[in-house]
Amino acid sequence: MKLIFRISLLISFLSFNYGCDKNVPNQNPYLQNIGFSREINLDLPQYSSLKFANNSIIVYNAGIKGVIVFNTGNSFLAWEASDPNHYPSDCSTMTPDQFTCECSCEGNKYSLYDGQKISGDGNYSLKPYRIYQNGNILTISN
Repeated sequence: MKLIFRISLLISFLSFNYGCDKNVPNQNPYLQNIGFSREINLDLPQYSSLKFANNSIIVYNAGIKGVIVFNTGNSFLAWEASDPNHYPSDCSTMTPDQFTCECSCEGNKYSLYDGQKISGDGNYSLKPYRIYQNGNILTISN
């Protein structure tokens, strides 16, 4: 009898603690998770500006509306180019400008250093992507 009680107590404890994970971050309802992998060669002329700190470019044909690649001076960061605070549209592709990027639809402005919103409406920060450097090759993926 004690064994059955202990097993039922253990089961109820596990289902109470792990049945609903309240620590799962909110998924952005505007941006889908699209799987991709893209390599860029920093030796090519169209990517040469990334060899210098605080420069950024948009890599199209990756992500939803493209990927903004930013050189912090110490590392590279990759962000989704579509504004995270509204559905992708013709004007939702953001334009990078040295340390920030801005959406022409809503005027939302974000930091390229940490992805946080600087001004505008909405609750979401920039969608980050993985980026790895191997020599002069950057691999960006989701």
